[in-house]
Amino acid sequence: MGRPLESFEFLNRGWDVRLLEGLSLRRVFVMFGLDVFMLGVVTAIVIFDAVRLHRFDWSMAGLFLLFILSVFRFGRLIYRHLER
Repeated sequence: MGRPLESFEFLNRGWDVRLLEGLSLRRVFVMFGLDVFMLGVVTAIVIFDAVRLHRFDWSMAGLFLLFILSVFRFGRLIYRHLER
């Protein structure tokens, strides 16, 4: 018989451990590469709209924020696992 509340410790793992249970590090790296590419595309579109058309689309800024957060999160995860 295990310790009391041992099953709750299993559920209290980090998000990176839970992510890598279902996905391999290679698949996470591919998603990271796609996110970096899409971040570059969104950045280019925002710069083009701001310079050429003199307007700023807030929905593209939301996409920029979404991609920058996922790139930061996946980048730290990959770096941490490659460091081992």
